[in-house]
Amino acid sequence: MKNFYKFTLTFYISVFMYSCASYGPTDNKLSVVLSKTQQAVTNLAEKIPVTEDDSLIKAYGKLEKKSKELFPALEECNKKYALTPEYMATLQGAQKTLERMDKDFNTIPDKTFILDAIYLDYDAKLTSINSSAKNDANTKIKVTVDSNEEEGYFVFGKLSYEKELNIKRFRFNKPTQKASQDFVPGYYLFWLEKEDRVGEPELHLIMSNGEEKEKNLVLKTPKS
Repeated sequence: MKNFYKFTLTFYISVFMYSCASYGPTDNKLSVVLSKTQQAVTNLAEKIPVTEDDSLIKAYGKLEKKSKELFPALEECNKKYALTPEYMATLQGAQKTLERMDKDFNTIPDKTFILDAIYLDYDAKLTSINSSAKNDANTKIKVTVDSNEEEGYFVFGKLSYEKELNIKRFRFNKPTQKASQDFVPGYYLFWLEKEDRVGEPELHLIMSNGEEKEKNLVLKTPKS
C-alpha cells in the first residue's frame, strides 16, 4: 500500500511537471531575437547622434526606453506561456528592420518613421501585456475590415515598419465586407485590392485594453 501511494504521488508530480513544461518555452529563440535586436539598437546609438537630426534622435530615445521596458516583460511572459510563432514573427520583423538600418544606415530612407513605428509596435505589445489579467503576451485581437464604398475587396497587410518593402505579409480570409483575421498586438499597415486597383496602405494600432478583443476598421477603396 505504501508503494502504491509512492507511485501515485510520483505519477501526479510527473504529470504536473509535464503540464507546466507544455506552457513554457522549449528553446531560447526569444533570447536570441531580443539579444540581436538590442545589439542593433546599441549600434545605432553611435550613428544617430552624428546626424544632428533632432527628430531622429528623439525617436531613437523613445524606442530605446520602450525596448528596456518591453524586453524583460516578454522574457517573463515567455517563461509562463511560450510566445506563439505569430508573435515571434513580429519581433523578428523589428529585429531585421533595425539590423538593416544599422547595416545600410546612410541609404535607408525615412529612418525617423521606422523608429517611431517600432516604438508604437512595442508600446502596443507592452500595453496589451499589462492589460491582460494573466500578463499573457499571447493575446490575439480579431480585426474585421469593411471597405467604405463597394464591397468585394481583398485585404492585405504588413508590419508598419515594412512600409518601404514591396511585400504582402498578411491576406485576410475573405473579401470585404466583414473580412477578418486574428492579429497579435502591434502596429500594422492594411490596404484593399481588387483586380488592378490597389488602395493606399493605412496605419493602424492593434492592441488590447483588457476588455475589447476586436478591432473594426473601414478602409478607403482604391481610386479608379
